[in-house]
Amino acid sequence: MGSLPDAEQPCVTLDQVIRRRAETHADQVLISYPANESDFVDYTGADLERLTRLAATKYAAAFAQLDEATRPNGPSSTVALVGVSSLEYYITFLALQRLGLTSMFISPRLADQGFTHLLKSTQCKVIVASGPSEADMERVRATSGLPLSVIPMLSLSSLTDHQSTKPLPPIDDPDHALRFIIHSGGTTGLPKPVPLLSASWLLQAAKIAGRMPRVPTISTLPLFHSFGLATLLRCLVNGSRLSLLSASRPITAGAVLTGLAATHSRALVTVPYVLKFLAEVDDGVGIQRLAQLEQVIAAGSAVPDALGDALVVGAGVRLFHLYGLTECGALMEPCSTPASPELWNWVRPLPDAEPYLKFEPVSTSSSSGEGGETLYHLVVLPGLKAKVFADQPDGSYATKDLFRRHPTGANMWKFVARLDDIIVLVNGEKADPVPLEEAVGRNANVRAAVVFGAQRDALGMVVVAADRAAGMSEAEIVQSVLPDLRQGNERVPAYARIAPDALIIKPAGTPFPCTDKATVIRSLFLKQFAKEIDEFYAKREELANGGGAGGDGAAEGVVDDDADIRDLVRQTVRGELRLAEKEGGADLADDSDFFALGMDSLQATNVRSRLLKRVNLGGRTLATNVVFDHPSVELLTAHLLDVRAGQEENGGGPQSAEELAMRLLEKYSTFDEKPTPSTIPNPEKESILLTGATGALGIHILSTLLPNPSIRTIHCLVRAPDTASALSRIHAALSHSQLLSILPSPTLLSKISPIPCDLSSLSASSPSLGLPPAVYAEVAASTTRIIHAAWAVDFNRALRSFDASCLAPTHALLRLAAASPLERKPVVAFVSSIAAALRAGGPAAAAVASSTSSEAASPAPSSPGGSDESDGGDGRAKRTAIPEALHPWSAVAEGMGYGQSKWVAERMCAAAAASASAGVDARVLRVGQLCGDTAHGVWNTAEAIPTTVRAALTVGALPVVENEDGDEELAWLPVDVAARAVVELAFADTAGFRVWHVENERLVRWNAGFLPALRKAGLEFEAVPAREWVRRLERSEQDAERNPPVKLLEFFRKRYGAVGTEPHPVFDMTEARKFAPSLRGGTAVDEELVGKFLRFWIEEWSGPAGK
Repeated sequence: MGSLPDAEQPCVTLDQVIRRRAETHADQVLISYPANESDFVDYTGADLERLTRLAATKYAAAFAQLDEATRPNGPSSTVALVGVSSLEYYITFLALQRLGLTSMFISPRLADQGFTHLLKSTQCKVIVASGPSEADMERVRATSGLPLSVIPMLSLSSLTDHQSTKPLPPIDDPDHALRFIIHSGGTTGLPKPVPLLSASWLLQAAKIAGRMPRVPTISTLPLFHSFGLATLLRCLVNGSRLSLLSASRPITAGAVLTGLAATHSRALVTVPYVLKFLAEVDDGVGIQRLAQLEQVIAAGSAVPDALGDALVVGAGVRLFHLYGLTECGALMEPCSTPASPELWNWVRPLPDAEPYLKFEPVSTSSSSGEGGETLYHLVVLPGLKAKVFADQPDGSYATKDLFRRHPTGANMWKFVARLDDIIVLVNGEKADPVPLEEAVGRNANVRAAVVFGAQRDALGMVVVAADRAAGMSEAEIVQSVLPDLRQGNERVPAYARIAPDALIIKPAGTPFPCTDKATVIRSLFLKQFAKEIDEFYAKREELANGGGAGGDGAAEGVVDDDADIRDLVRQTVRGELRLAEKEGGADLADDSDFFALGMDSLQATNVRSRLLKRVNLGGRTLATNVVFDHPSVELLTAHLLDVRAGQEENGGGPQSAEELAMRLLEKYSTFDEKPTPSTIPNPEKESILLTGATGALGIHILSTLLPNPSIRTIHCLVRAPDTASALSRIHAALSHSQLLSILPSPTLLSKISPIPCDLSSLSASSPSLGLPPAVYAEVAASTTRIIHAAWAVDFNRALRSFDASCLAPTHALLRLAAASPLERKPVVAFVSSIAAALRAGGPAAAAVASSTSSEAASPAPSSPGGSDESDGGDGRAKRTAIPEALHPWSAVAEGMGYGQSKWVAERMCAAAAASASAGVDARVLRVGQLCGDTAHGVWNTAEAIPTTVRAALTVGALPVVENEDGDEELAWLPVDVAARAVVELAFADTAGFRVWHVENERLVRWNAGFLPALRKAGLEFEAVPAREWVRRLERSEQDAERNPPVKLLEFFRKRYGAVGTEPHPVFDMTEARKFAPSLRGGTAVDEELVGKFLRFWIEEWSGPAGK
C-alpha cells in the first residue's frame, strides 16, 4: 500500500484526489474489479488517473456534439448516470467530476414516473446510460416530453485502446459549487433528489477514514447507494484498495467469500441482508471468515439484533455500524469496544455532529399507558455542514428515525424503527413491527416478513418464502417459523403479538417491491398484498359473527359434543397463554382466572376466535367480551353450553359479582402476621414505597416526593425485567411529563430506588411481593409509608380478573405494613377511585351527609362557566353529597369490574386497620377525573376528552352537551394538584382508618366554560347538539389515521347518543380539605389552563407522534 504524507491538505474535488493519488500511489492498487468470478484486475493510482482522463476527454467530445440548450457546462449542469454499478460506471462518475460537472446517480430499478420526476426536478438534460438502462432512458425521453439526450456509457475496452491524451484542466471548485446528487429510495412516494457538496463529503470522508482501519476493503454496495459512494471517497482519500464485485452477477455468499479470498481484503462493506446470507453458510464457514476480518461495515439498514449478537458476541466479528443519512452525512458511530462488544448496536454522536442532533421524546404507549415506552425521534438542526436538506420551518430535518436511549442514561442510542413503520391499531395502540419482522426474517426459509394491521384490531404478517423453501408446503413453512415468531412475540407488548394463524404465506419466487439495498418498501409491499390482507380480516370477521363452525357440525375439527367442550376450552387457553412453556404451568385448573395468568385483550380475542372456529354454536355467536366476562375454564365452558342450548346467559356463571366480592373480602381480610419480637425505632428520614410510579398520577406523585427533605429513599416498584430498565422507564415518564426540567436539582434523582417487580403476576400466596428475599427484607425493614397508586385500568374486565393482578398485591402491601419491625408501622395510602362510590347517594347517604359539618355547604370559588354545590341555580344543591365513608355494595352493583375491585380493596384496607394483629394505619383516597397538569397542560391525547376536542380539526364541530341541568359540570382536577393532595394526605398527622375524596371543587361547565375557553385559545369549530355531533362523526372520514376521533365512535354513541347525560354526582370533601391544603378552594380549570391543554394537544397532533 502506498504511503501518505503525514499531513495532507484536504481536497475539495475528486479531480484533486485523483491527481494526488496518481503521485502517491502511482504503482499501488486503488481499485480491483473482477474479470471473472475469481480473477480480479487491479488498477493503480496512475491507471485510475489515466482511465478517468481518457473517459473525460471522450465524454467532453460527445457533449460538444449536443445542442447548446442541452450541452452540460460547469457545476450547474447535471448529468445523470443510469445503469449497474460496474467499473465503467465508477470511471464515468469520476470522469464527470474531473470535467467539473454535477453527477446524479439514478437507480436503474425506478419506474418511469420516478425517472421523469428526478430528471425534471433537477433540470437534468443529459443521461449517460449502460446496458438495458439505455433503452429505458430512450423510452423515458420519448414519453416524458423533456428535452433529454441519452449517451451510451463508455466501455472499458474503448478506454484502454487510448494510450494518451491531453491533460485536463484542474478542477479547483473554490466556490464549492460542484455536487453529486443521490436520491431517496422512494419508499413513501416519488424519489427525492438530494444534492451533496463534493467538498463537504470529501472532508467528512477524511474524518471517517481517520476513525477506521486503513486496510484493503471489498464492497458489495452500488455507487448509487450513499454509503457505496462514501466508501469510494473514503478509500480514495486514505489511499486504501477498494475491490468491487461484478455488477453483472448476483451478490451471493459464495461471491463475497471468493472476492475476499482473491483480493486479500481485510474489511467488508455490505448490507445486513448479505450478512444474513453469510451467516447461513453451512458449517459456519461464512461467520468464521467474517471473524477473520479487521472490520465488517454494515450500512443501509439496521442489523437485526439476533444476527448481530450471533456475529459480534457469539463469533467475535468486528462489526462497525455507522449511522448516517444521505441528507445529512455521517452522524453517529458505534459505542462498542474490544472490552464491551455487546454495545455493537448502540451508537453515539460524532463530535462534529453532536451539537446539531436533537432527540425528541415520542411515546409509543397504548391508550391506557400500558405496555409502551418512550422512544426518541432524531431531528438534525440547522448548522451542520453536511446537512443539505430541511423539511421543518426552522430549517431542521426530521429524520423519522426512532431511537431508544441506553438504560444508563448515557449519550448512547439504539435505532429502533422508522417513525412511519409504527403501526397504529384501531384502538390507538402503537406497535413496532421491527422486532417481529427481524425475528421471523432471520429464518433461512424466509425471504421477507412484513407486519400489517394498521387500523385493525390485531396484527398479522405476510411471509414470502425463500428459494430454499420452494418445495415446502404452507403448513411446513408456518411450522418452520413458529419458534422465531414466538421469540419475536416475547420482544413486543402483549397487544402487538401475532398469532400463528395470522400468517399469510406467499410462495418462493413471489416478487415484491424493495430498494437497491434489498430493503422492503413497506408501503408498496402492503399495497401489493392488500387483497390478501383484506380477505384475511374478512374471514376473521365472518368467524366473529358466527360464520365459523356451522350448525351441522360437519366441518373439520368442529367440536359437537358437550363433553368435549371443556377440554377444548382448556386446550385453547393453554395454547394461547403458552402455559406448557412456563415452569409449573402445564396444568390449567377449572377455576384459574385467565387474566391472573397474564392473558391480555389480544389473547382474549384470539381465544374467542378459535372457539368460534371449533365449537358448533348452531349458528349463534359469542359476545365480543365473552372471555372477559367468563375468565375461567369453568365459567367459559358453562357459557358455551348455554349458547349451544339457545339459553339466555345465566347471570355470569355460578357466582354473582356480589357473591364473588364477599368471597374476595373474606379471602383478603385475614392478617395473621405475628408481632415482631423486637422493634426498631423509626428512622429520622422517611423511606417511601411507591407503586404505579410510571403512570400519569404516579409520576407526579414521585415528582412531588423527590424535593421533600424529610425523605431519604423512594422505592419504586416498576414492571421491568431488571433494575436498569426500571430506572429507564421512570426517567422516560419524568421526561414525557416534562417534570425533569422543574426538579430543583438533578441530584434528587438519586433518591429513586427502582425495583423491578410485576405486581400483576402475584397470587394470594405470593410471598415477598415476588421480590428476592434480600430485596424484600431491606424494603420491609426501611419503609415508613406506602403509596399504592398502581391498578389495572381496564373497563372490559370483570371483578374476578382483578383478583391476582390488583387485589392480591394490595393484600401483600398491607401485610408488609402489618409485619413491619418499625415502632410506628408504615402508613398505607391506597389510591382508590370515585368509581367505588358513584351510586352511593340516596336516603342512607343523605342521612350521613346531613350530620356532616357545615363546611360541606360552604361556597367554593368557581371557574368561568363553573359553579359549586351551593349554587342554587345549577342543580347540584338538589343532589346529596356522597360522604367520605365506606359504602354498601349497591354503590357499585351496576358498575364495571374496575369500580367493584376498588370497592373490595377499600374494605381490605379497613379490615387491615381494624385487625388486632395488623393494626395498619390505612387511608383510602378516592380520586376523581384527572386532567392535564397546571404547568404544561400535559394530557394524554388518547383519552376521551382530548380525542373529542380533536374532532374540531377533523369534523369541524364539537358537541353541546344536554342534561337535566342544561349543561354538564366537570370536576376535572389537574394531575399535579391531585398528586400534591395524595402526598399531603399520605403524610397527614392523623391516626386510624380514613376515607378522603380527592376532587376539584371548582367546576367547569362544558357548554358555558370549556367550549368558550377553547375558542379563546384559538380553536375554530361549530358547536352543535351532541346527537348531531355524533351523526356528523358517523358521516365523516372513517379512516382513524386521518380522523382519530372515530376510534371512540362507539363510546361517543353511548355518551352523547341518548337524550341528555347523567349529571356528575357530588362528593363531600369536608375531611380531605382539613388535611390537604392543595384541595382547599379548588383549582381553576380556566381559559389559561385550557389554552395549555390545547397547545400541548396541537403540538402532539402535529408532531411525529400524532401523524
